[in-house]
Amino acid sequence: MKYITTLITLIVVIGCSTTQSNIQVDSIETFNLDNYNDFNIKINTSNMSAEINPIVLESFKEELKGAISERGLKFNKESNLIFEINFTTKDSVESDRMDYYYSRYYWDHYRFRDDIYTVTENILRVNLKDLQQDKTVWTVVTVWRDGSNRAISSDDATAVLVDEIMLSFL
Repeated sequence: MKYITTLITLIVVIGCSTTQSNIQVDSIETFNLDNYNDFNIKINTSNMSAEINPIVLESFKEELKGAISERGLKFNKESNLIFEINFTTKDSVESDRMDYYYSRYYWDHYRFRDDIYTVTENILRVNLKDLQQDKTVWTVVTVWRDGSNRAISSDDATAVLVDEIMLSFL
């Protein structure tokens, strides 16, 4: 029993340590969040399509606001530090090339038959702008497909994404 428990613990530890983050972060070298006292968050609605749920974005905004406030910054609508939330969807056409297709009745030997389908990807980008310097000082982007467990429509996924974002400031 001791060996089974040790083996299961080892598998869990290795599995958790090899989980890859779904975000990409970039910032200028001189940026440090600790140099600021307040912040503002805005959702970019200028190019938002009708398929995007604004309630989900507002929920993400509130989760991010709470995490940044816990970090010691105060929310201020007149702040020079603005988190801009941009959300968009992108459809791409993908195909599975099948050399031989088997159905119940025959083998299909057409070599160039493709199964073509459309995949919707959701893209969330958060830009951090310093209005005094008039430039973007930090950015993060994450991409997921419809129906993914990483979608921000899930409360758990939103919390994980915000935690990953906050870890990028360390």
